[in-house]
Amino acid sequence: MSGELSSVESVLEKHLPEGELAEVKRILYGKQARPLEISEESINHANEGGYDVAGWSISAELEETRPPRKVTIALIQNQIVLPTDAPILDQIAALHKRVGSIIENAGKSGANVVCLQEAWTMPFAFCTREKHPWTQFAEP
Repeated sequence: MSGELSSVESVLEKHLPEGELAEVKRILYGKQARPLEISEESINHANEGGYDVAGWSISAELEETRPPRKVTIALIQNQIVLPTDAPILDQIAALHKRVGSIIENAGKSGANVVCLQEAWTMPFAFCTREKHPWTQFAEP
């Protein structure tokens, strides 16, 4: 192994027999989700932007009080765009540009709800003390 894993799922899929893998996924994730077909345009946009795109369909039980409806949710996990020694305003602009492009792709793919990670507008989520220049990422 190179020391860096692409995902926990990739390790499980590589090392567990099919039956055990299905049971582990059931325990971790609940009932099995069906993969969604992602348009070639969305995949190309993601490849050009340097991010992954994937989709699953999760069905729910029918309800007596309301009709079924389809809700498409996009979950975004971002990454640092510029080196952390770049000017703060440049870092903020680069993060906004990247996430804006991802949100546009999600909308074009039919997402009605987009969820961003906490503190997506900065390279570090949780400062342990007040320290310059990271305090400049604070928003009013």
